[in-house]
Amino acid sequence: MIRDMRIQFGSLLADIGFIELPRVDNKRKDEIDKWLDDLSHPFNIYSQHSPIIKSILCAGLYPNVASICDNNIKAGHANGPSRHVGFSPSNRPCWFDGRREVFIHPTSINSRTSEFRHPFMVFLDKVETSKVYLRDTTIISPYALLFFGGSISIQHQTGSVTVDSCLKMNTPAQTAVLFKELRLALRSILQELLQKPKERATVAEREVIHSITQVLVDEEKPKL
Repeated sequence: MIRDMRIQFGSLLADIGFIELPRVDNKRKDEIDKWLDDLSHPFNIYSQHSPIIKSILCAGLYPNVASICDNNIKAGHANGPSRHVGFSPSNRPCWFDGRREVFIHPTSINSRTSEFRHPFMVFLDKVETSKVYLRDTTIISPYALLFFGGSISIQHQTGSVTVDSCLKMNTPAQTAVLFKELRLALRSILQELLQKPKERATVAEREVIHSITQVLVDEEKPKL
C-alpha cells in the first residue's frame, strides 16, 4: 500500500512538472519504484539526511506536535534537555500537547528513551485509553518548527520565540527574524513553482532553498 501511494504521489509530481518519471504501464510498477529509489536523481539529493526527512514530517504532520513541559532551550542548541527539565516521577520526560499531558505509546521506539536531543515531537495518531497516547512519533528540532510550524511570534526583549502561542523556545531576536524571512522567501518560491512548475528556479531561489536545507543539516551535526 505504501509503495502504491509513493508511486501515486511521484506520478502526481511528474504530471505537474516537479520531477521526471519513466512512462510505464500500471503493470510495471516495480520500474517506477526502482526509479524513485535511484539516489542519482536530483529529487533524492537529501533522501539520506535524517534532519531533512524529519523536517518534512514536521511540515506534513503539523500541528500534531508535543513538547517537553517547561522546556527552556536555545533553538539549535538542544543537546539532552530532558536531563534537566520536565521529568515525571518515573524519571522520564513529561510530554504535553498544548492542552494536557500525553504519553508515548509503549509500541513506539521512543517510549524506551529517557533522554532526547530536542524537546519537540511530531506524531501521526493520538489515542485515548487509560491515558492519552501518541503513536508513530518522531523527535524534531526547533529549526524544523521555525521553518515549517505555525505562525512565529518574536519577543525581542526576552529573546524568545513562540510558535502558534504554545511552543516556546529561546533564541536571539536576530536569529528568529532571519528564520521568519527565510520562511517567507520559501513560501513565495513554492507558490511561484506551483503556478509555473515547469520553469526552473532562479539562482537566487536555489540559494534560498540551499540555505534552508544546509541549516537543517548542520543543526544535527555534533557540537564541538
